[in-house]
Amino acid sequence: MNLLNMFAKKKKIEFDKKVLRKNDISLLIVDERWNALFKIEEKTKTIIECEEKLKDLLKEQSRLFNEKKEITHAKKMCMDRIIKLTDEAYEKNNPSALKEMQDCQKEITRINERLIAIEREEEIIPDRIKEANLELLEETVKAVYVKIRTGQKRIDELELEIETLRNRLKQCISEKEELSELVTNAYSYFHDLLGGEELERLDKEFLP
Repeated sequence: MNLLNMFAKKKKIEFDKKVLRKNDISLLIVDERWNALFKIEEKTKTIIECEEKLKDLLKEQSRLFNEKKEITHAKKMCMDRIIKLTDEAYEKNNPSALKEMQDCQKEITRINERLIAIEREEEIIPDRIKEANLELLEETVKAVYVKIRTGQKRIDELELEIETLRNRLKQCISEKEELSELVTNAYSYFHDLLGGEELERLDKEFLP
């Protein structure tokens, strides 16, 4: 199981959302710094679910905007058509023109009803997006603080290990220097005492 998933399930952290709502919190999924939090560590299952929920709400908001734009244009086309057909329907008593005007009026009524519904949805969806964003933030904080906690523990362990290795390195350097001095002094002594030719013979015998 992913480390963050395991700890996030064990640890339940509650946040005061009233306090969070007072802050100007950016939309997390388009925030580069938020995305950078998960370049190394995987997102928890809950974070992924919250992220998808937020994306769906943003898609819905965009869909409502586009639908409103389209049907508003369609309504204008119907109104323009009614104006053009008025003379033909009432002055010339053209039944097909009158029928088309009535159809346009029905379509306008339908569009007006849909516009009212869209406007109601548009009023509440920003709050739903903000709530989903706060929920994603809450899950992010829980997961990242778990990572901070486990990361800090590992940092402490590494610092101890580094200190141990540093002391060991000092010991190795000291030992190397002592042995180097011993070897150099001994070699120099035997060279002066026995001469280079004899020392070379001893090297071949004892230092193959």
